[in-house]
Amino acid sequence: MDIRGDHRFPIQWQQSSDTYACLTVTDTGHGMATETIGRIFDPFYTDKVTGRGLGLAVALGIVKSVDGCITVESEPGKGSTFRVFLPLFAEAAFQAVDDNTINTNATTERGTVLLVEDEEILLTVAKAMLERLGFDVISAKDGAKAVELFRDKQDEIRLVISDLTMPRMNGWETLAVLRHLQPDVPVILTSGYDKAQVMAGCSNQHPQAFLHKPYQMEALKSAVAKALGDSSASTGIKQVSN
Repeated sequence: MDIRGDHRFPIQWQQSSDTYACLTVTDTGHGMATETIGRIFDPFYTDKVTGRGLGLAVALGIVKSVDGCITVESEPGKGSTFRVFLPLFAEAAFQAVDDNTINTNATTERGTVLLVEDEEILLTVAKAMLERLGFDVISAKDGAKAVELFRDKQDEIRLVISDLTMPRMNGWETLAVLRHLQPDVPVILTSGYDKAQVMAGCSNQHPQAFLHKPYQMEALKSAVAKALGDSSASTGIKQVSN
C-alpha cells in the first residue's frame, strides 16, 4: 500500500510497512481550509466555541506511538475525511514485539494513583497506561473532587497525577492543598503548555515531575519513576517490583 496525501500527519512520517489497516471517518460538516488543516493536531487549537483542542492531538499521539499516520481531506462546504493507517505485522513478528514489551515492563509498580483530568479521552488513555504499569487508579475530573478523594484515601494513594488547567481548582491549587494534607505526597503535573511556561507560574510548592500532553507510555514511565524516585529518596517510600 502506498499512502499518499497532501495532508499527512505526523508531517515527517515515513511508511515502514507494506500492509496497513485503514479506518476512515467522513462527515458532511462545514469542511476546512488548508491553513486550518495544518493546525488541527496542535494541542489547544480549536475553532469551535466549546472544546479544549486536545482530542485530535491525543489521537495523533496514539497513532504515532504505533508508527501509524493520519491523512486528512477537506474543503470548505464539502465536509472532511480522516483516514487512520495502522501497520499490520505477521503473527510471528507481532508475538515477538509483544513478548519484548512484556519483558521490558517486567518490573512494574504497585499501589494506587490518583489521576486528575477533566478531558475524558485523556483520562481514559492515561488510566489504561497506568494500569498497564501495574497501578490501581482512582480518578477525578477536577481538583476539588481530587482533594475530596485524597482526604478519604490518602493512606493508600502513592502518587498523584494532575492536570494543570481544570475547573473549580487548578493544578497549582490542588498541589498546594494536597501538600497541606500530606507534605511528602509525590505529584506529577501535566499540561499541553510547555514546561517553561508552566513552571514560570510555579508557587512555593513544586511537583516531582512534569508531563507534556499528549504523552505516551515511555514519557509516563519516566515521569512516574522520577516522581517516586525523588519521593523515595526524601521520604523512604520503598520501590516495589515483581
